[in-house]
Order: sequence, then structure tokens, then C-alpha cells
Amino acid sequence: METNKLNSQKGLKFEYRITLSYILFGLLWIMFSDKLLDLFVIDSNLLTKFQTYKGAFFVIATSVLLYFFVKRHMHSLRRAESKIIESERHYKSLFDDNHSIIALINPDNGKFEDANPAACKYYNNSHTDLCNKSIYDYYILEKSKINTWLQTAKSESQNQIHVQLRLSDSEVRDVEVYSSPISIGNKTMIYTISHDITEQQIAASKIRKLSKAVDQSPVGICITDTEGIIEYINPVVSKITGYSTQELINEHINIFGSGEKTSEENDALWKTIRAGKVWVGEFYNQKKNGEFFWESDTISPIFDTTGEISHFLAIKEDITNRKISEIALNKSKDLLRKFASHLQTVREEEKISLAREIHDDLGQSLVALKIEAGLLKNKINKTNNNDHSAEISDRFDKIISLVEHTIKAARRIMNGLRPELLELNGFISAAATYIHEFEDRYQINCEFTPDKQGVELNSQQSLTLFRILQESLSNIARHSKATNVSVLLKNAHNKFLLEITDNGIGFDLQNKNARQDSYGMLGMQERVVILGGELQISSEIGKGTSVCVSIPTNIVTEANERQPAIASE
Repeated sequence: METNKLNSQKGLKFEYRITLSYILFGLLWIMFSDKLLDLFVIDSNLLTKFQTYKGAFFVIATSVLLYFFVKRHMHSLRRAESKIIESERHYKSLFDDNHSIIALINPDNGKFEDANPAACKYYNNSHTDLCNKSIYDYYILEKSKINTWLQTAKSESQNQIHVQLRLSDSEVRDVEVYSSPISIGNKTMIYTISHDITEQQIAASKIRKLSKAVDQSPVGICITDTEGIIEYINPVVSKITGYSTQELINEHINIFGSGEKTSEENDALWKTIRAGKVWVGEFYNQKKNGEFFWESDTISPIFDTTGEISHFLAIKEDITNRKISEIALNKSKDLLRKFASHLQTVREEEKISLAREIHDDLGQSLVALKIEAGLLKNKINKTNNNDHSAEISDRFDKIISLVEHTIKAARRIMNGLRPELLELNGFISAAATYIHEFEDRYQINCEFTPDKQGVELNSQQSLTLFRILQESLSNIARHSKATNVSVLLKNAHNKFLLEITDNGIGFDLQNKNARQDSYGMLGMQERVVILGGELQISSEIGKGTSVCVSIPTNIVTEANERQPAIASE
């Protein structure tokens, strides 16, 4: 409208210019045309003829002059019209084709004077319907405050307001409205651009809740950049380390370090998290006051929208009290193991003492009884030749046989209490002998396969493995109903391995109600733990049972130099 007004003013100037030019040219022609003819024409007849054509020449001359004036003016008008068309095209592009919510509002009544398609779509109204409504129909705001805003937006070059719009009975949206006054004709309108920020408000609310949760988290949370520079800590980190937030922000994470981890361990940590993986471990760190503490950390990478690592998140927990408890517990375990070892030693000494007493008292008495019975038999045979001598001799043979059986039983009991062969010839020979006796006694096929390169065991290791062998074979004889047993002994990966396998009926390891009194397995476990080894028992119903013992070889050993080769018995 302003442009049309300017063009109108230019048109009036052009009309005046044409009129004045015509009057001036006409006056000059009237005043000087006759004098010019008198100067150049002497003949009166010719003069009369020129006087006749003088009017036509004036018309032609003035027409040519008016043509050039009008042509020049029309060229200016076309150029101005082209600019107006281009300006309107730009306006249409900026207004109609804009995806922003644009509207012209009348500040006097708040009505929508104009709106672009994006605004019509947002308000879910046609252009006509929307222009029949006002902002009072949508803004959730007191009418007095809306009036105040309209007057402010009318006078200020730039204005911003945050309002809520009720687009329907169930839909309320948060909107930022940017406004500026614009003159159209002789009226001032408010040009507004609105941005829906509902999703941003929801996201901001979630972020505030998350931030509050992080600040109130019972564990320490620390965020660093990819180089380890601290960018955020929650209050728990300050509580754990003694440093304030201001003291830690922009500092390297190594500010906590105590030098407990080697450079190789630190390199492995950074390699893990920079590869996009989670690192879980412990640190022995130092507080601001110099006090050392144990800290459990879970460090994970944070990825940006492109999938690249932008930050690292460390979740920290002070585990000093737990570590102290663990150290105390480990000490208790060590004491219990020493005590168990002591009890084991006492039990073995008691067995040795009992075996010695059986050997010294019962064994010697049985041998003496056998000798005396033999001598008495020979004496009776020499002195008596009656019919009862043969019967008496048979009686003495039965007595001597019974004594020999008792001696063998005593020796078996003594070997169970104190495996003398283990002390004399070493584990392999003692195991081979015991397995051979077991095979004869229970009629179960046994195969013993020792390491071909030989195995050097100290007395404690030999005794432990021998007792486990005894217990395992005893369990096989009592429960397994096996027909074949395999015993394997070898030295592999700095460990002594003893594996005892049978083809018996097996049992269910998961059945907690079965065999609650299996103290034999508990005893085997205790013996192995004392030596820092492991005991693994695997079994399935119908598929037999396997007992595997492994004990480290790094215990000081005494080489068994008297260990003979196994001979077939």
C-alpha cells in the first residue's frame, strides 16, 4: 500500500510536468512563431500559407514531445511494477511457503488479520475461519495480560512471550511467540512468528528429573571428555574424594590417582573404553587430605548422534569398608585353613600313633600267638600218637589260619591309618598297591595310568592325594555299582592332576535332598583347599562319576628318589 501511494504521488508530478510543458511550449509558440516567420519569410502569400500550417506543426511538435515524455514515464512505471511483482513474490515465499507459524494480529481486538498455511494447519482451521477468530480463543492467559502484551508488542520493535495454547479440549501446547510491529497503510499490525516448544519442554522436564536423580544418586557419577578431563561430578564424588566441584571441573581424572595401577593396566583400561566397551574394576585412590581409599568403578562410553564416542561416564562407589572386611575375612580364612591343616596333621598323627600301637602291641602279639601255636602243634604231634592227634593238628591249623587272617586284617587297618608304603616308596607305588588290593577285594577292574615322566610330590601332597584316592575308591565300592575304574595322574600346567572315573550309576549333583551326610566329599574338599588346589566332581545319573583334583606344584616339594617303576602284580 505504501508503494502504491508513492507511485500515485509520482503520477501527479508527471501530470503537472506535462501540463506545464504544454502551456510553456504553447506560450512560446504564440509569442515567437510569428516573429520567426517574419524573419525567414518575406513573401506575403507564402507567409499566409505558413500561417495556415503553423497550427498543424504545433500539434505535431507537441505530440512528439508528449510521446517522449510518456514513453520515459511508462518505462519507469514498468520498472516499478516489476519490482512490486518481485517484492510480492518474495513476500509470498516468506509468508505462504514458510513452515513457521506466521500471523498478522490486530492489536486493537486481537483478531487474526492474516495467517500463512502453516498457521492454518497448526490451528486446524481454514484461512477464512481463522481470520474470524482472535488470540483470546486460543491463548491460555488472563484477558488483561493478553491486552498488555498486545500493546507492548505494538510499540516494541522486538518482543517475546511464552504462552500455552488450547487447540482443542484435550490438547494444550507450549508456544514461544516472537512479535514485531508492522505498518500496513495507515494501520499498525503485529507480525508474529510462533514456535511450538512442547517437546522441548517435556524433554527439559525429563532432563531436570534426570539431573535431580543424578545429583541425589547414592553412588558417585563423573563425566569426562575423551581425554579424561572432568566435565561433571555429582555431590557424592565430592563426598568420596574430599574435593569440591570447582576444584575438580576441568581437571584430569588422574587427580585421584595413587600410582597403584601400572602404565600397562591404565593403557588396557583406556583401550577398552575407547573401543566402546565397558570397563569394571577397582582403584586404590587418594583423597584431597592424602587419605587412601578403595573405589569400585564402572566406566562406559557415551555416544553422540553420529555413533562417535563423545564422553565417558564413571560410576564410583567407596568400597573401603568392604575391602577392610574382605582383608579381615581373608585373614580369618587363612587362620581357618591353618587350623584345618593343624587338625588334619593331628588326625594323621593320631592315625600313625594308633597304627603304631596296633603294630607294636596287637601285631606282635598275633605273630607271637602264631609262633606259639605252631610250636605247640609240633610238640603235640611228637608226643601223641593216638587217634585224636590228626583232629588236634587240624584244629591247630585252623587256629593258625585264623591268626594269619587277623594279622592281614591288622596290616590292612594299619595301612589305612598309616600308609607305610607311601613313606617308603612314594605315591605312585603306594597308589598302585592300594588299587591292586582294591581290585582283588571288590572284583572291580581298575586301570592306573601315572605320568610317564614321573611326578615329584612332597609328603603332604602325597598324603592328600592318597587319602582322596582312598575316599573315592571307597565311595565307588559302596555306592556306584561300577565295573570299571580309571585312575589318571599327571603333571600339566604347573599342577598335579588326579582324576578318578567310574562307569557306575552316577548321581544327581543338583539333588540337595540326597546324601546330606556326605562328609567324605567335605573331607576331600578340606584337604585340597589346604594345599590351594581345586576339587571338581561331575556326575550324571546312568553315566558314572568323575572326581578331578588339581593342586599347584609351586609348593616346596621333596623329590621322591625311591619311587620305583610300576610292576605288574
